[in-house]
Amino acid sequence: MHASDICPSWIDQVLHETGMLDRTVTVTDVVARPIGTGQVADSIQVTPSYSGPNDAPTSFVLKVSSENEQSRSAGRTEMNYLREVRFYQDIAPRLKVRVPHCHHAEIDSNRTEFVLMLEDLSPARPGDQIKGCTVGETQLAVLEAARIHAPFWGSDELEGNPWLDISGTYWSRFIDMMPVWWSGFEERYREKLSADDLALGRTFTDHIGDYYAALRTVPFTVQHGDFRPDNVLFDAAGGDVPLAVLDWQTAIFGPGIVDVAYFIGGALGQEARRANEAALLKTYHDELQSLGVTGYTFEDLVRDYPIGTFQNFVIGVAAAMLVVRTDRGDDLFVSMVANSLAHARDHNAMACIVDIAERAVHV
Repeated sequence: MHASDICPSWIDQVLHETGMLDRTVTVTDVVARPIGTGQVADSIQVTPSYSGPNDAPTSFVLKVSSENEQSRSAGRTEMNYLREVRFYQDIAPRLKVRVPHCHHAEIDSNRTEFVLMLEDLSPARPGDQIKGCTVGETQLAVLEAARIHAPFWGSDELEGNPWLDISGTYWSRFIDMMPVWWSGFEERYREKLSADDLALGRTFTDHIGDYYAALRTVPFTVQHGDFRPDNVLFDAAGGDVPLAVLDWQTAIFGPGIVDVAYFIGGALGQEARRANEAALLKTYHDELQSLGVTGYTFEDLVRDYPIGTFQNFVIGVAAAMLVVRTDRGDDLFVSMVANSLAHARDHNAMACIVDIAERAVHV
């Protein structure tokens, strides 16, 4: 489905099939407007007009396949569309995190045409990774990260899940492609990165296999995979929801700590991050424990955290090479990569990864 396919008859059919609209009432018209900054799928706020009084939503959000062929291809190849649909169908009801309620979800067998009918949480304040977040906003985010991760922490229930437990194939593709993507990224953005950034970027991509080997030493759970300010809403539903998490198209069975490092590293300026990082990690760990996670100490978290500092680099480089290019995208991806490399340097993350890889060889 595309944004251009939205019409009163389709909305009417879905609302009746899901029981949200009384059979005596029909949808007579819809007003649709694009919202959000997503580059792989399109989001549209839909306001229907009804033939009579009813209790159906006054508005909702449709998320559909991008009309841009490059973005559609990425959504299909990376299983982004399939993962988001299945997340709302199978996983979201079991998590503690606040996400939009999903009224309807479907995807074609080609894994390209999909539609989600989601709760409209406006008015809300969208996060903006380029502008960044306050420390208080980041604290809200790490609390929600714990609520994503805790329910399946250390569980083997998701092992073998065909759309979520995909790190074997998904990470193998990144191992193969990251040097290629980085070469293109470096060529495109060289003038916007420092010499130290370029050097560390090359070193990291040279050790990309070691990076993914290191990630396998960290506890797995449901990982958002793109947990950053652009994918959250603050003061949602008119302030009733402090923070809601959107855009689950990168969900994967993987290390939860990656989400935490990714958000902190992308949301805060370097000085604010350095001054508040330890307290934010303690907030996350305390919430994990309050939700029943055991056997993972704060010292374990501090040991594992540096590995995740490269996530902004991985996502920024890959996305820049896979989705349609825009001015905002250029600014976003460069900032993600530069911040990630500074974050990794602060934690000596490259040495941690190499050390883990070397110890694995001698086991």
